[in-house]
Amino acid sequence: MNKSEATRQKILETTTWLIGQYGIEKASLSMIAHSVGIQKPSIYYYYSSKEELIDAVFAWILEGYSFEQYFQIHEYTKKNFVEKMVRDGLQLLVEETTDTQMLVVQVLNEFLIYGSRESSHNKEYRLKIKAVQEGFIDGFFRLLQKGEEFGHTDSKGLREKACVLALTLDNLSNYPLIGIQLDVSAVWRETITSVLSKKGDFT
Repeated sequence: MNKSEATRQKILETTTWLIGQYGIEKASLSMIAHSVGIQKPSIYYYYSSKEELIDAVFAWILEGYSFEQYFQIHEYTKKNFVEKMVRDGLQLLVEETTDTQMLVVQVLNEFLIYGSRESSHNKEYRLKIKAVQEGFIDGFFRLLQKGEEFGHTDSKGLREKACVLALTLDNLSNYPLIGIQLDVSAVWRETITSVLSKKGDFT
């Protein structure tokens, strides 16, 4: 990474942190430049406006964050199905430090709020985050269909079960924001066990 690329990356990271701390509207270009250690006009070499910089932060945060990034359905077999679901979910939940996870959640929540305001220049933020969340529900639905083929679950309520899995992942990411620390491994495993249990199966 050359100096220019390193500076661009530092601007993105610094802006992300400042948005998490102060919000989109209060994170000024002057504040960003000061924190990066450059002059304010230098930011315009990389981004033509604050709006473009904010868009870049949003794209960077969501980059690669999709169901397919963490759950490769074609790799699931009848033998590895349950343990792979556990591992893949935990990869998403614990691959970053708690502080990084909290920052990402804070920033995404800020984009949700910002995208709903009349003054927002980009109403697409909320829609894009919604699409990502729906992608996880649809992905879990397809994964559970495969689980049904393998005999790990029955066909009843697959969409609802997919919602439970997606909601659990989302909440396990959000709870640290309000100071609740959970044993994410135990909760995630229990959720999978409950979702996959068949009617009349109490083992």
